[in-house]
Amino acid sequence: MTRRLQRFYWSLLVPVLVAFVVLYAVRKLELVDTRPLVAANPWIGPVLLILAATTGVAAPILLRTLFVRGLREARSVAEDRLEAFERRTLAVALVAPWLALAAAFLEVPTVFFGGAVLSAFYAVYFFYPSGRRIAHERRIFRVGESP
Repeated sequence: MTRRLQRFYWSLLVPVLVAFVVLYAVRKLELVDTRPLVAANPWIGPVLLILAATTGVAAPILLRTLFVRGLREARSVAEDRLEAFERRTLAVALVAPWLALAAAFLEVPTVFFGGAVLSAFYAVYFFYPSGRRIAHERRIFRVGESP
């Protein structure tokens, strides 16, 4: 399960990392100027920050709460159910880096960009499916134990 989750994690993260590199190259070559977009719409920065914080921090907490609540009476959890939960959490949390990319592309004010990047870093770091973290989740939810 850990390997599958790690492959899924990297399949979600690598495209946004490549996009950041491409954006950096485009900026260095001065091919695109997006400052007029932000100047005309000052609400873009706060919206991107709120969305990044929601997807990177708040939504995964809500998903976990709902998952645990659904397991109130259960003595153990099937591995496939835990894996589905972890995949769903990764899919939601790793939207934050894309929102940080949008903030970088649109050159929003530094405070909003910084907040979006911090939310993205939190999601990328905290939700990495390491063997240790998955083993801990398996213990918490008693995966594989018979009732």
